Amino acid sequence: MERKRVIVTEYIDPAGLEILARYFDLVYLPDSKKVKLEDVIGEASGIGVRLVPITSELMAAAPRLKVVAKHGVGYDNIDVAAATSRRIVVVTTPKANAVSVAEHILSLMLCLANRICAANADLKAGRFKKREDYVGVELKGKTLGVVGLGRIGSETARKCKSGFGMNVVAYDPLLSAETFELTGYKRADTLGPLLEEADFVVLCVPLTSETTNMIGARELTWMKPSSFLVNTSRGGLVDEAALYTALSEGRIAGAAMDAFVKEPPGPKNPLLTLDNFIATPHVAGATHEAMRRMATDLAEEIVRVLSGERPLYAVNPEVYE
Repeated sequence: MERKRVIVTEYIDPAGLEILARYFDLVYLPDSKKVKLEDVIGEASGIGVRLVPITSELMAAAPRLKVVAKHGVGYDNIDVAAATSRRIVVVTTPKANAVSVAEHILSLMLCLANRICAANADLKAGRFKKREDYVGVELKGKTLGVVGLGRIGSETARKCKSGFGMNVVAYDPLLSAETFELTGYKRADTLGPLLEEADFVVLCVPLTSETTNMIGARELTWMKPSSFLVNTSRGGLVDEAALYTALSEGRIAGAAMDAFVKEPPGPKNPLLTLDNFIATPHVAGATHEAMRRMATDLAEEIVRVLSGERPLYAVNPEVYE
């Protein structure tokens, strides 16, 4: 029997590749620098993808395609509507990187609170300032505002409350009042009260039409001058021009981002010129443990679908209805 073809568009941990190679004819594009996705997609039954756009045109060129598996959680690079119309299931790996991203969020919070990046840069550049120039703030007793209580938001809230003694207020309109009450966190019915109360605002939501620029010029005026903003989800959640203005005018104390509207951000991105802004290049979930889990979860979901089983984490389960 002819083995089904599965394409992996970008690097994933070898553990995932081993699973896929066991069952399928695996085309691993990082091993074939001169091979383009559009040249091999015609015979594909499955695709494993990280950031490469999977468009309706690509799917139309793959009549055998049954599954697109996202290495990670955010799937805005996949045309889900087009996939659904073609009865192609889209799956993600939602449990794989929650701990790693939450720990990255905490790292950014600590760097902002203690001015670690500024102190490091000055020391390496030979600028020996007074210790008073690096006075920070403690996390204990501060209020964490979590926007989105999914796996990453919940993990972050739990670590901040239990590990650092922070108060937690959260906003998640998708959670019922009964479910929210079980969390033990203070509920914000709208985004405004959370922004007004929080010392640290953390965004843990996907990028959708409803969440695009959810933090803009108006929302930034609601935050306290002493507050910090942290975004490790998607760049489009924050109006970067408005954030630059707020930071450069000192209307909030600082911000950290792991995701930008344009990735990688160009060297002329004005945010990168600010001392009260720190950034990482979309690596919040890039730990050895998370990369291995994402790769194996991706592979196992592809195996399930192409074996005739229902996947565990379908974005569009309506394809089975």
